Amino acid sequence: MTEAGASDLQALVARAEGGDAPAAHDLALRFGSGFGAPLDWDVAFRWLDVAADNGHDLAKAAREYLGPSPDLAAWFNPPRPEVISRQPHVLHVPGFIDAATCAWLIERAKPDLSRAAVYDNFKDAQVFEDARDNSGMAFDFAHSDMVLVLLRERIARAVGLPAVGLEPTQVLHYSVGQKFEPHFDYLDPARPGHRADLAESGQRIATFLIYLNDGFEGGETEMPSIGMKRRGAPGEALFWANVTPDGRPDVSTLHAGLPPISGEKWVLSQWCRNRAPRSLTEG
Repeated sequence: MTEAGASDLQALVARAEGGDAPAAHDLALRFGSGFGAPLDWDVAFRWLDVAADNGHDLAKAAREYLGPSPDLAAWFNPPRPEVISRQPHVLHVPGFIDAATCAWLIERAKPDLSRAAVYDNFKDAQVFEDARDNSGMAFDFAHSDMVLVLLRERIARAVGLPAVGLEPTQVLHYSVGQKFEPHFDYLDPARPGHRADLAESGQRIATFLIYLNDGFEGGETEMPSIGMKRRGAPGEALFWANVTPDGRPDVSTLHAGLPPISGEKWVLSQWCRNRAPRSLTEG
């Protein structure tokens, strides 16, 4: 940690010790994620208790959900993935999270949904296109909570990558007819709009999805190269490598989010980088 970072952390601790509930919640997230503080789960949960005891609503809700003594071993030992395809490398994990966690994620996202964007191919920016018309909520650091922090660690361990390489977690919503047309998740060094992000935050080397609900028809995840159309059960995870073993973009990972024909679809989307992304560390 830099000298400036240590000073900021000390100031935050002083505020939290003085009864500042948002500062205590911030410290819980920092110590639980390793962003801006040493990773220490015991310290993280102590600060979560301080935040909750001082009236922080999200801290209180997370503590109630997680219980007084969260079973970290259960969070940090996800089920073993099962291989669907070796080229592209696609896996799934039945029962990755339970129904209560699915519901937590949906309720956390609902108030802040906005239209989902895509990368501009020509400049370092996000744009709206007809190819993607669903909505979503991206949980940057300022909007995170301890349930999400634990879930990100669980995802990282399932994929075999450090949690600091995860982009802000997104919860996506699809109404009837909404879709994300065939696309790639990797950043293409041949596209001018991708180069700055690649240089600064590294490649988006894996995509991890968790299906959060049922009660809809259609809405499958489609990957034509392997003939896959999958609509996972609530709590099931699906993930794949966006690059080949030597780091080149894998064009066989072309995929789409097909539109529901009835009901509504909720899914968590987690992009994984090969180093800490700027969009999270800036938060």
